[in-house]
Order: sequence, then structure tokens, then C-alpha cells
Amino acid sequence: MSVKYYKRVFYRPSSTIVTTLTKGGTYPDYTITNWTPLPGNVQAAVMNLDKEVEDPADGGSSMNVNAEKVVNEITIDGFTAAEYATIRGLKNDKLDILFMDPDQPEESYAVFGVRVYPKPEFTAGAVAKMIISGERKFGSSISTEPMQIITVS
Repeated sequence: MSVKYYKRVFYRPSSTIVTTLTKGGTYPDYTITNWTPLPGNVQAAVMNLDKEVEDPADGGSSMNVNAEKVVNEITIDGFTAAEYATIRGLKNDKLDILFMDPDQPEESYAVFGVRVYPKPEFTAGAVAKMIISGERKFGSSISTEPMQIITVS
């Protein structure tokens, strides 16, 4: 697995979990039908799994992972006033989010059904940023997890 730079991040209203998608358009501005690209410049995109554990009955010699959560955070800049309003309008929406490296789009990653919070960050002497974060918790026994590797053709 090689290093990836997720310069294309897409979203859509929460829907069915998929594992394959077809891209359109041309490099580097690929499109995915029914997915909307985030505006601005993606500066950082992080998606990871974390565990939710219960206190062990045996005094701490083991742990039982009874649930997991997918945590994502996307930092963008270079957005217009209209794009700012669009991004802030996603607050509390339940979304599917797709991370794509346009140089290596064949293997992309998605999280499904995450409720997002877009937080503006305006700092003197720095470019205005928007940090879009959210997490999705799920039971460790479900068969189709909400974080998937997506094959893009």
C-alpha cells in the first residue's frame, strides 16, 4: 500500500453502503455520480477506526471490544463565501464521505452514515479553514461495517 493524498473528498446524503464506484470526468477532477465534491482545497483528510471497550470482569487482564467508531476529520481552505454557507449547511447532516487520491483512485475509502460538524477556523495571519469532523459508532458484531475500502473503476 502506498502513500495517498486525498485531494478529492466527496459526500452524499447517507445511503446504501457500497464497495465499488465508477469515476467520470478527467484527471485530476474526477466525478462520481450522485456524490458531491467538497469545495475548496483539501489540506488534510483523516479517517480511522477506534474502539469502545467495556471494563473487564477479570480485573483488567483482558479487554472486550463491544463497539467501534469511525472518526473522520477533513480540513479545507480556499472556499468562497457561497461555499462556506454550503459547507456550514451540512451541520448535523448524516452523510457518506468518500476519500479519493486522484493519482491513485482505484483504491479509495469511505465512511457511511456519519453525522458531521463543520467548524470554521479564522486566524489572523493564516488562511481561513473549515474543519469538518464527525464519527459513527457501531456494534462490533455487525456484518457490513460503515468504513469500507472502495474499488473505483
